[in-house]
Formats: sequence, C-alpha cells, structure tokens
Amino acid sequence: MSLRVCCSAWLLVLTHCMASVSRAEDAIDRFTAKRLEKVHQSLVALKSARKDIPRTGPLQEYRANMHVHSAFSHDSRGTIEEIVAAAKKAGTQVLMFTEHPAPHYDFVIDGHQGMKDGVLCIPGAELKGMLVYPRESVKTVESLEAKDLSNHVRGRNGMTFLSHLEERMDWEIAGLTGNEIYNTHADAKDEKRFFSSAKNPVWLLSSAPLFEKYPQESLLTLLDYPENYLKRWDELCQIAPHTGVSANDSHQNIGLKIKLAEGGRAKVEDALGEELITLDAKIIKAIKPYPDTTQVGDTIFKLQLDPYENSLRHVGTHILATELTRDAICEALERGRAFVAFDGIADSRGFDFAAVQGDQRFEMGSRVAPGEGLKLVGKSPLPGHWRLFRSGQMIQESDGEQFESPVTEPGNYRVELWLEVAGERKPWVLSNPIYVRK
Repeated sequence: MSLRVCCSAWLLVLTHCMASVSRAEDAIDRFTAKRLEKVHQSLVALKSARKDIPRTGPLQEYRANMHVHSAFSHDSRGTIEEIVAAAKKAGTQVLMFTEHPAPHYDFVIDGHQGMKDGVLCIPGAELKGMLVYPRESVKTVESLEAKDLSNHVRGRNGMTFLSHLEERMDWEIAGLTGNEIYNTHADAKDEKRFFSSAKNPVWLLSSAPLFEKYPQESLLTLLDYPENYLKRWDELCQIAPHTGVSANDSHQNIGLKIKLAEGGRAKVEDALGEELITLDAKIIKAIKPYPDTTQVGDTIFKLQLDPYENSLRHVGTHILATELTRDAICEALERGRAFVAFDGIADSRGFDFAAVQGDQRFEMGSRVAPGEGLKLVGKSPLPGHWRLFRSGQMIQESDGEQFESPVTEPGNYRVELWLEVAGERKPWVLSNPIYVRK
C-alpha cells in the first residue's frame, strides 16, 4: 500500500535515525567518507604487498560460494547468467546454491548444476535450518524433521551443513557434514542502527555516492568476528569432526528503485519490485537531480546494496580438491580440506595450514595420532597475526608470513589469521581443524 509522506516527516525520521544513541559500535559509525577512504587505502596496500604462493602436491585450490540464492527462490530475481558472471569477477570457481523450496519446482532436478562458463554449479536448498545438497530428489521427504532429513540426504551420498546457528537451539545434529562458521546475513543483523537508517529512502539517496564509490568497503563495515559461531563450532568438533564453511547468503535483494509517477509523485520500490511508498518527486530531485525530460515510469534513482559480485567476493570457502568436479569438491568438504576467507579484504589464495611429521603431511581435516616430531605449519601470501586454537582455547599467537608450532598434546587444532585494515585488526582466514587424537 502506498503512503504519502511529506518531506518534513522524512527529514524528522532521518534526524532520529542519525541521532540514535547507542554505546556499542555499529556499522553506521564506520560508514563515513573518511573511514571508507581509509579502508580503501588499506585494501590497495594489501593488494600491492600480496605475494603469490604456488601450491605443491596433488591438490588444487578452488574458491567456492555457499548459500547462494537465485530466481528459483521467492526472495531473489537473480538469473544464472548474471550470478555466474559475478562469480567469475569475484574469483569463484564453485557456486553451491541453496534455494527456498517451492511446490512448482524441484531444487535438485531443476536447480542449477554442472559447468556453466567455467564455473561448477551444485544445486541445493536452505531447508529445516540446514544447507542441504542431495544427490537425488527429496521432494517427497522435505517435511521430515531436520535430523531425519539430514540422515536421509547423508545416507544417499549427499551433504548437510547446519545454517544460521544464531536462530536455533537444536544445533547438535548427529551426522552432519559440517556447519556455517560465518554467515553474512547473521553478521549484518547486529548492525541495528545501520539498517534502521537504510530503511529510509532519503538517507539512501544521500548516502548513494558513498555506496557507489566504496561498494566492497561498504560491505566490510558489517564485518565482525563471528565469535559465537566459532564457539559453537569448536564445541561441535569436540563431539565429532564438522567441516566449517562460510555462508554468503547472497540474494541481490537489498536496494532501492525510484520511478517517476503521475501527479508529481515518485514511487519507491524495493530491489524485488515491491512498492514501498510514494513521495513528492521534488524531494528526490532536491537530493538526486534528474532531467526535466524524464517521463512517468522512468527510473530516476537505483541503488543495489548487495550486488552478487560484491556479496560473493566478501567471503568464500576455499576447497582443496583433486579436480574441479562435483565428486572431488564434495569429497574435499567431507574430509574438511577447506578454509574460510574474507577475500573482500585481500585475496587469500595460497594460504596453507597443515601438520607435518618427517616427510608426512596431513591436510586440514585430517585425523592424526600424536607422536614425536609432529608440528603444525602455516604460510600466507600476506604477513598477518596468527592465532592457534586447541579445542576452542587460544594457546599461541605470532606474526609474520609463516607459522610453526610443535604439537605436544592431543586436541583439535585450528588457526586464524588476522590483518590490519585501517588501523584495526580484522579476521581474514579461518582454517578447518586438524584432529590430533590418540
């Protein structure tokens, strides 16, 4: 339903949003021209300082985006062509879709799959609080409870990952492939003042130049260390190995479009084309001028806050597999040969973390018996701050391009690598664990 709101009312709302008092830092505090430019300069410097690290051995590194929605989902309009094109710009080789199931299609049979312009597509769904990747149709069993659905999919060579850990209590489900250790949507939900302002068309109009000049930097204002996700993951890995993956939760459905309407009005629509409100067109023209020759129905302003390219680049799951095929990618994820990286900060390709003992090498996800000479080693294309965790407890910190630590007792060992961005340390890489057990 359209609402007619005068300029003074909108300015009152804008003033209220901008003056909202909160002691906790919010993305709105980081969304300033000065801060965004500082972040931009940091990203440029990191890109210049980065060194390519060739990966040796039989495994290749493939960047994947998981939890991706297309027009099959009710809350997205993305075509496979534009998503694949965005993936290639973001440096992605694997797209793992998670559509919202609906009666009119089968997300396995009809979903995006196979090689498309050099990008491997794997169909799946966001279902019962999980990312579900079956090998065959589950249309007749979609109503099963999460545990039973997971057992059904896993028993037929499929994969299941726990999703949106912040929304659920039953996060201990036996037999899962793994779980999300970061979700962009979950991260963004904490930025309450930012999204309160972003609901205001006047604020978006005024802020459009910053979003347009700093698209990736704007997305990075939402990034917080996923402490609660990682804590739960560490607890799950104490029970059984769980492969940690990232969730882009990409929809390309957050934005605004304004069209000139009759009677000197302007119709405001969301990114999915749903009408939100009508305004006096003079308000729009005062903030974002448009030609006098503009006709009724013409778009006079458009802003997409989550374009696929930037959303997919923001974070990815890097998989160590023998080849770019569905079987090889799934085998690597089953074994935990993967790490999560915020590539919107810097390209993480070449990051490495493994256990070595003599001439033996054990990749992430490996189960290793403790023994004399066993040590953990890591290397990075950029020097950063390393943090080593054993069974959820941080036990060592160091700085540099390389990392090394002897293993003196059993435990689940994983590392984090942090980079300095605009004078602040940000998480960059989150490895999967190496399980050292008797």
